Amino acid sequence: MNASKHIKLMSWYLFAVLCFVPTLFFYYVGEEGVFTLNSLEMWQRQEFMSTVMYGAIGGGGGRPPLFNWLMIPIANFIGWENVLIASRIVTVSATISTSLIIGWLAHQLWRDKSISWLAALLYLVTADVMLDHGWQSYADPLFSMFVVLSIALAWGACLRNSYWLLGAAMVATFAAFLTKAFTVYVFFGISLLILISIADFRRFLLNPRAWGIYVFAVLMPLIWLKLGTHDAAQDTKMASDILEKLAVPNIADYLKRLVIYPAEMLIRLMPASFFIGYFIFRQRDIVLQHPAVRISLLIALFNFLPYLLSPQGGVRYVIPVFAFVVLAAAYLLMQKNSPFQIKKWLIVMLAIGFVARFLIFPYYQKTVRGENYAQMAKEIVAKYGQYPLYATNVSSVGLSVVANIDSMQSNRPALIWPPSDFKEGIVIAYSPNDVPGLLLRTLHINGDSVNLICRGAACTAEK
Repeated sequence: MNASKHIKLMSWYLFAVLCFVPTLFFYYVGEEGVFTLNSLEMWQRQEFMSTVMYGAIGGGGGRPPLFNWLMIPIANFIGWENVLIASRIVTVSATISTSLIIGWLAHQLWRDKSISWLAALLYLVTADVMLDHGWQSYADPLFSMFVVLSIALAWGACLRNSYWLLGAAMVATFAAFLTKAFTVYVFFGISLLILISIADFRRFLLNPRAWGIYVFAVLMPLIWLKLGTHDAAQDTKMASDILEKLAVPNIADYLKRLVIYPAEMLIRLMPASFFIGYFIFRQRDIVLQHPAVRISLLIALFNFLPYLLSPQGGVRYVIPVFAFVVLAAAYLLMQKNSPFQIKKWLIVMLAIGFVARFLIFPYYQKTVRGENYAQMAKEIVAKYGQYPLYATNVSSVGLSVVANIDSMQSNRPALIWPPSDFKEGIVIAYSPNDVPGLLLRTLHINGDSVNLICRGAACTAEK
């Protein structure tokens, strides 16, 4: 690819990055409220070693708090009323960083800037990353970034025979663990086995110095669980989080999932999945004759299989796989015998992303759901803010409403789970029977609702 096309790729990459800006200002989506509630309550209580939600240590799933550590200083700087923006800054930055990590790895493998920029760009325009999980304020984008970084550093370490890079890879795995889950060690372990299967890398990865680094990697999470977290049950929660997804609820549903899940994965991985599919079925020799392409696809495939065979789990759990499909696709698309006019594909994907983020999703949030959470929060504060407010609702709607209330009143203590003997106040509940009391009203806006249960003088408030 000539210099002008190289510059064009960089320009498109910058445009793809700028298209993430509107996502910082979208209303709450799904269960994003968990993470903003955690951060606000951690800051208010000055509890930084464990998450807190509704006043409970370890609340919100009991995950480690690295995501919140990054979010808290940003929220302090821009104001806690903008905590959702702070969380989106972290997730969008993680997504962009993941694309750059893949670009870096591509450069280590092929020393071709065009392939590097194409790999980075393809990641940002992947359907799921661009339209869904690349910007939503969950821990997954940050977790994925550290997982991809750990594998990329280990691969780079093999190429350079660098134990410093291998040690850095272990630090990245620990950072991924501190972000979300034990499963980083599954991703990394599978990837390491694939790298070890390559004769050129085996001696380096099985050297006694490498084994010392592996021991260091195992010790870090154990030390954290023993001496770091204040949530005594964190290891149990993290383990049960994995085990729950292994329970088979229904054989028919499981068999249906074996068809639907990979189909959904292929759609969300567009257009890279289409490109790889074409090369595998029509030009297989090109795929087989390039070792780095084979390794990349094997890393993607064998890391996807445990999630495919698991009875439960969504696509967002396998976002790290996307990076290695994109890496292989970028190399194949740059070969002379590639039949694809990649320029047209990129323009179409960028156009879809632009329209979705600037027009379609803002309209959806205004007319369907998103803005209604903020409206419910404002009505609750306006009509009932003079009474003690509590929360038991952990549905996506309830979390979004409570998160909006807490950020609106960030100078006041965050809402907590109601004490069993509270005399007066209003509970934002999921059902009318969550706690004993009178149902003051069911607040509906745009098809979503929360129940308000009252006790004492609060029951005389306007309905």
